[in-house]
Amino acid sequence: MYSWWADDDARAVLGNEVGVPVPHLIYVGQAGATKHRSGASSSATLASRIGRQHIRGNARSSTFRLTISSLLIQTLGLTRAAGGKLDAVSNARVSAWIAAHLRVAIAPVDDRDGLAELEKEVVTYLDPPLNLAHCRPSEARALISRRRRALGR
Repeated sequence: MYSWWADDDARAVLGNEVGVPVPHLIYVGQAGATKHRSGASSSATLASRIGRQHIRGNARSSTFRLTISSLLIQTLGLTRAAGGKLDAVSNARVSAWIAAHLRVAIAPVDDRDGLAELEKEVVTYLDPPLNLAHCRPSEARALISRRRRALGR
């Protein structure tokens, strides 16, 4: 499991975009959980999920990056490309912003079969503002969903 934490500048920018104060903990996720429907093992690792998808990926490869990109589209002057992606310059801006303002913490979990359920419990309990699944509905989450759809996935 992993969690994303925002510095004060990021909290101010993101809070302004969603219309509510944003705490330091903004998102919780996991990599490598067994897929419950198929029982298949995931090939995702923390390195691939965080490094290649969240930090250096694109809005199509990561719901976290999609959320960040959709909230920063005006602030960073991002430009959409085809297929729900951003152009290369915009992707670089998002990566630089993440590197400058966000930190990730990792909590290793050896139980791939129970990881998805653990993530659900942690997200439900902590209620990070950028998580959409397993959280209480709110106007801020509805706004995030609209902004993500507008970016075009």
